[in-house]
Amino acid sequence: MSKIKTVCVYCGSGSGTNPLFIDAAKAFGKALAENGIRLVYGGGAVGIMGAVATSVLDHGGTVTGIIPSFL
Repeated sequence: MSKIKTVCVYCGSGSGTNPLFIDAAKAFGKALAENGIRLVYGGGAVGIMGAVATSVLDHGGTVTGIIPSFL
């Protein structure tokens, strides 16, 4: 069985209606970083998407943001 090396996350640029959404995003980002799994995501710095990415970076992980030029 091969090991997961990269995960692509596509989620909201808003924070949602429940603060637990952001907490879960941060926990997920931390888990990715701690397990050496790279994140590819939508490139936003806000909301749930931004929380995942920031958490990965805060815990020493690698992040690649993909965003169309028209945005």
